[in-house]
Amino acid sequence: MSNIKPDRQRIKNLLQKLNDDDRNQLCCLLIKAGYAARIGKERPDGKRQAMYFVEFWEEAEENENWRNC
Repeated sequence: MSNIKPDRQRIKNLLQKLNDDDRNQLCCLLIKAGYAARIGKERPDGKRQAMYFVEFWEEAEENENWRNC
C-alpha cells in the first residue's frame, strides 16, 4: 500500500478535513522548523478516492551546508 521510508513520518488526512491550503501551510511550518517535507497522495487498496498526506523527515547534515554560506 505505502512505500514510506523508515526515517520519514506521515501526517495523513484520514477524515478529509485538511484542504489544499491547510496542507500547504503545514508543509511550510515543517520546512521553517528545519524538516524536509512534501505533499503526496496515494490510493488505498480498493478505493477510488485518493488520500493526501504530508510527509516529513530530517535531512542529513551534509545537505545542510547551504546554511553555512
